[in-house]
Amino acid sequence: MNVVRTKAAGTSTRARLIALTTAVAIAISVIAAWSVLASRGGASPRLKDSGVRIGSGSTCVNSFDPACGPLRWQPAPGRNEPVGTSVTPSALTAVTGRGIAFAVRATDPDARIACHWILFGDESSALIPAITMRHQYGRWVTPPKRAGSFTTTYTHAYKTPGVYHVQFGARSGSDCSNDYNPYGGESVATATVTISAS
Repeated sequence: MNVVRTKAAGTSTRARLIALTTAVAIAISVIAAWSVLASRGGASPRLKDSGVRIGSGSTCVNSFDPACGPLRWQPAPGRNEPVGTSVTPSALTAVTGRGIAFAVRATDPDARIACHWILFGDESSALIPAITMRHQYGRWVTPPKRAGSFTTTYTHAYKTPGVYHVQFGARSGSDCSNDYNPYGGESVATATVTISAS
């Protein structure tokens, strides 16, 4: 009885060893084949990169999505130089019906002039371009500094005597109504003319 049991136990042990050896050999063969394919540009054990990056992908560059986090310029912008404007009338006094020339100028050392306007002081309503800004989020690419300027001359005749305050304004940057340029700005220049009855 004991001999029979010992023989059966020995047989079982040998069978387990054979099975384990076979399994190890198969595993080694699979790993070797996988490595060869990978080195030849075939199947690879690495997961394919989807290219998606949470909070730092291409969708979070120049974005208005709050999920992209706080606004940050890259690279960091330099000093924003101010916009300069001027308005120079050809005469400080005139009579009704006689035109006055207003020479205007706008400059910005580091951004183009996006828009400009002039108010002669006798308008029934002031037409100044509105600003409709959206909040910026994530990484924004800093644009290069580019100087801008604008000059022209307007001529205007007043119909009614009085003292008029003339305003010439300009905005610089990427756009007039929504400037997303760190070097943009706004400036308004004034002049006063007195008109008498002709």
